[in-house]
Amino acid sequence: MRYTLFPRLDFLSYAKRIHVSYYPGRDKTEVAKRLIMHMTSENTKKKFPDMTATWEFLSYDAPASLDIELKDGKRHRMMLEQWSKRELSAIVDKWKFNSNMEPFPEHEMDIPTHLKDKYEAALKQMEEDEAKAKEL
Repeated sequence: MRYTLFPRLDFLSYAKRIHVSYYPGRDKTEVAKRLIMHMTSENTKKKFPDMTATWEFLSYDAPASLDIELKDGKRHRMMLEQWSKRELSAIVDKWKFNSNMEPFPEHEMDIPTHLKDKYEAALKQMEEDEAKAKEL
């Protein structure tokens, strides 16, 4: 049997009322969706029977928000406009995919300016040598 010295506390245990509102067509709303699923689940309702949980869809484009009233009477309003871990990983994966599709630069290393003339002269000499070799 495993013993947890410091068990996780659900922040809903401090809430008297909680209300979440969000616009479904907006980006960065997964946090609000997951919070709604958590606070309206049967387990949460059984665990916190005194808590009142409500939520709403907004018909206009506005950031997701959370209104919470704590058991001591304090009220807070927070914006839930942030990326979840799942959304962040999807964005980073998309960036990785797009960066792999871009062509690599012709030369990986930039030539220092003081050597650029020598480099161009050497390239020109190589092209002339190849042209002479083709003539023979």
